[in-house]
Amino acid sequence: MQDIFGDFTAWFAATFALFKTPPFAAFFIMFISLSISTISNLAMKRFTDMRRLNRYQLEIKQYREMEQKAQKTQNEKLLKKVKRRKSYIERIQREQMSARCKPSLLFFIPFILIFTILRGFYSTEGVDDIVAILPFNIQKVLPFMVGLAGRPVAAGFGLSFYAFYFLVGLGLSSILQRIMGTQVLTT
Repeated sequence: MQDIFGDFTAWFAATFALFKTPPFAAFFIMFISLSISTISNLAMKRFTDMRRLNRYQLEIKQYREMEQKAQKTQNEKLLKKVKRRKSYIERIQREQMSARCKPSLLFFIPFILIFTILRGFYSTEGVDDIVAILPFNIQKVLPFMVGLAGRPVAAGFGLSFYAFYFLVGLGLSSILQRIMGTQVLTT
């Protein structure tokens, strides 16, 4: 029986060998992160009603402010109003969470497959490869980063695939959410 996954990973490793070491690895991971974030945001835009989610977020914010004011002033009328609205707010919070999770469920399996392939690509015999190098010694300030996010190298601190993807993903996803209008407003 043919090992399709093994054949694919071998093809992937041969085809993208240039992107296995820094600095090309960093650019490739940034491209992958940008692609995944774009696909996720397009799905969010397509499958959720962002106006409704923003309206819900505004209602939740107003409720929290009213709740704080009621607790601070101990106004009986306000406390009763907060108590009456509590179940409604909990319901829209659940609805909001569900609406934001649905698009993620569609792409969960494909994303896991992508990360499995990349994890295999960016490790050698179970040891994470360095994909990007920070030009400073972060391990001197944060010693727990050694092993968790990478290891010291001659030019600074080398980041592993997961650490670099996480770092890039955090920055790119929030920027893309703002650009594509899929960020739930919290103001």
